[in-house]
Amino acid sequence: MRLNGKQNAAVALSLLLLFMAGSQFDETFSALHFWWRVSHPASSDFVILHWWTAYTIASALFVPVWFLSISAALLLSHWRPLTAVIVLSSFLIIEPISCASAPSVGGGSGELLGLEELPFADAERAADWEHLELIDALLKRAGHDAGAFPTTEESLKAVLGKSPFELSPYEQGGMRLSFGLKLVLNRGTAYSASAPEAPGIVYYAVNPTGGQFVLTISGLNAPVSNKPAMTKAEAFVGGKQPWGGLLAEEESKYPQ
Repeated sequence: MRLNGKQNAAVALSLLLLFMAGSQFDETFSALHFWWRVSHPASSDFVILHWWTAYTIASALFVPVWFLSISAALLLSHWRPLTAVIVLSSFLIIEPISCASAPSVGGGSGELLGLEELPFADAERAADWEHLELIDALLKRAGHDAGAFPTTEESLKAVLGKSPFELSPYEQGGMRLSFGLKLVLNRGTAYSASAPEAPGIVYYAVNPTGGQFVLTISGLNAPVSNKPAMTKAEAFVGGKQPWGGLLAEEESKYPQ
């Protein structure tokens, strides 16, 4: 079939748009890869079943949605070539803008021709952070009442009760895991376990006088893994990473 000038223009625009959208295919591939691994974990794997966020979904669907839209506009050129050229020309503006704005659904920022790296640990980080804030609030209240933070297993248990052991987002072998808690006496600085036995363990590092503590937590930093590590925080502006980039809560309001 011989194409007229408008149809040739539609084909050229479609190829350019497909190339631009296709450059983000790694996001879709990563999402499919993690979905498969979470759905088919090994017996020793720890998994986070609900590991996605709104931006994860937006990133994963970016390429398929644009491929369908471009293909539909190209098909339209068979009957209405001028309309198709107008639509495809508008896509040249809309596609880079959508690429830049997609991360905003998760509070991030993008670039005109580049999505952020697939946020596969955001849901885990949010759940861990919520748990750390709960523990932190209880410890702050106890510190306000007693004048110092707990420094023994017994006083820590009296303050926190069963709160440290609520259900976590982690599973293994089809069983939901609970959070854990460990007391670490040091200078009240962030504790980092070299090889945590499981994800979801909160490390309460407090100095001997009970004047300062830091909470850190083990995790996966991925939807599925058989090697727990310390949960990492998001990147800080200017590259500053307090406590070595660990997800942490700190309090030091009382005399040391």
